[in-house]
Amino acid sequence: MAQLIAGEYDVTLNGVQIHYTVRGKGPLLIAHSGGPGADARDWDDFAKIDDFVTIIAIHPRGSGLSGPAAGDAYLLPDYASDVDALRRHLGLEKAMLMGWSHGGMVALEYAIRYPDSLSKLILFDTSAYFGEFLSDVEASVQAFKNEPWFEDSLDALKKEWAGEYQTDEDMGRLWQREKKFYFKKFDARAQAYAERTKDTLIKIAPLRVFNEKEAPSFDLRPQLEKINVPTLIIVGRHDFITNVEMAKEMVARIPNAQMEVFEESGHYGFVEEPEKFYRVVKEFVEK
Repeated sequence: MAQLIAGEYDVTLNGVQIHYTVRGKGPLLIAHSGGPGADARDWDDFAKIDDFVTIIAIHPRGSGLSGPAAGDAYLLPDYASDVDALRRHLGLEKAMLMGWSHGGMVALEYAIRYPDSLSKLILFDTSAYFGEFLSDVEASVQAFKNEPWFEDSLDALKKEWAGEYQTDEDMGRLWQREKKFYFKKFDARAQAYAERTKDTLIKIAPLRVFNEKEAPSFDLRPQLEKINVPTLIIVGRHDFITNVEMAKEMVARIPNAQMEVFEESGHYGFVEEPEKFYRVVKEFVEK
């Protein structure tokens, strides 16, 4: 099929212009990036897992190279509907789906809403519930308190969650300041990744919807037992925002789930421990 040849594509799904990238070889894997509002190109080189899977990287509505959604339709069911529309557009009977961060929340929503359209599920640094983090944002980053950049990054993080930005560029500046929290150590490897992706913006329309309307109240935990496909949960030991305890709770509730803890990672295991990310995903895909 033409759509599965490596390249860049645009299609209208659910009334929204959606961009997606096809790369690699092997079984098909739809990849939903984080955010919301973050650019799918933040996946960078996917830790080279396109050696053994054909990645279909969707640019979520309102972000990256995809168009905006009318009426601020940026809730989890909206994103999940786009994933299923893309699956059908590509002619796939079932999809293998990987979701990172907010994309993992979308993947959970998808698994609950479209159980017969899924073959395997990879949840990467994500959570089925977010209220614990929001109850004390400052407490979640205390492991970094001795870093020289701590106060500046904390100020930016607080401003994001307080909605103190007016444009995508405003949020981009906050993101550059707060992103250090997302790595176990903001070392040379993390800095190089940050430099490679510095021009990708976080679009504020979807971000506001999540931060202000959805994050405080969404809770998928009671429905996790409905997920009936093999599920891999990856979490960084030092992930401050979607932490190990959140991952453990998902493992306990999803019937056929396994967990891999990346001991040397924060929220970016594919950057911080790329060799392990490659191995763990490959073993899961090929089993």
